[in-house]
Amino acid sequence: MNCFRCEKGRLKSRHTTVVATVRGETFPVDVDALVCDRCGEIAFNESQGGAYTTAGSDAYRRAHGLLTTAEIKAARNRLGLTQQQLAERLKVGIASVKRWELGAIQDESSDRLMRLCTDVDVARQHLRELEALADPSVGGRPVEVAIRQPDDSKWPDEHTLSSEGKTPPRPHKATPLPAPAPDVTQAA
Repeated sequence: MNCFRCEKGRLKSRHTTVVATVRGETFPVDVDALVCDRCGEIAFNESQGGAYTTAGSDAYRRAHGLLTTAEIKAARNRLGLTQQQLAERLKVGIASVKRWELGAIQDESSDRLMRLCTDVDVARQHLRELEALADPSVGGRPVEVAIRQPDDSKWPDEHTLSSEGKTPPRPHKATPLPAPAPDVTQAA
């Protein structure tokens, strides 16, 4: 294929370092690209363009402490979840999970949610931090946190945590009130 810029050189596929600009920041990324053997112009075919976008997004994510595309996929696969199941677990649309796995950059709150819902160690650390905040001995307020399994309609005591070491009472089921008796008084 002839070069689009100089029209004299040939574009050849090779591994090269290019600069990706993501959200106003620049990152060097190593990708496969079409490089002109005469003027050095760089172009991408469709698959190379996707890889370049993902590489740039992942460089940004690493710089900002966010999960990369590979880390999101690995977390999902480690739990044996489909994209749909992960979306349900996170309470987001499947399109969000697909976009994140293709290179769209998640915001910090979505990243934190993914970590809390896919990494036991992160969830435990978050719980310890929450308990420390709620510890009355350090000026916090008691907080009760109930953890339910998604398909579990029960409220098991062993899944109920309290910063004061107490098990909170189970929530009461609402019982409908009986219908009022018909008015049997008659006006004379």
